[in-house]
Amino acid sequence: MAGNAEKKQATKNTKILKEIHLISLGVNAITLLIIFLLNRPSNKKPFFFFNVPLVICELIVEKIGRPRFTLEKISGGRTVPKLVSSGEDLSQSGLTEYLFDIIYFTLLQNIVLVILGTNNVWYLSLVIPAFAAYKLYGLFLGGRQLLGGRSSFKEEEPASGSKEKGQSKRQQKLEKRGQKVRYR
Repeated sequence: MAGNAEKKQATKNTKILKEIHLISLGVNAITLLIIFLLNRPSNKKPFFFFNVPLVICELIVEKIGRPRFTLEKISGGRTVPKLVSSGEDLSQSGLTEYLFDIIYFTLLQNIVLVILGTNNVWYLSLVIPAFAAYKLYGLFLGGRQLLGGRSSFKEEEPASGSKEKGQSKRQQKLEKRGQKVRYR
């Protein structure tokens, strides 16, 4: 039997997936209605092309986050679902967070497309690879520092008045006064 934490995780993931799919369905349905009924913008190909990342990210989130159940027979011939896997935590930071960012950003672009009625909105999609390049650059610099590359921060040098490196300022003051220093 699955633990209580796994059951909570499964219900939380199911709720998150349901919300993201409903939001995506609503925004895309309204966008498609506006595109085809009002013929704004006249070229429809960019809408389908630039919504590919949305579909891919939703499929990935669905695959990693959806809880899996099996049917188990119990006495009396009934079958009950048994939790096999609660799925990955969809509220964690990292790659999952970036997938949700791409989903929400694409949906926001769809809303702006409906409001402005122009395909120039899709130029905002260039923000996603630019942000990825920025993150990879930061990762590269962090890894370079770990491997012994040039460090950007300098070591602090001890104060010129300190007699020993291991003593705090309080210990130094007490020694100056001639009192005994107590170590814990």
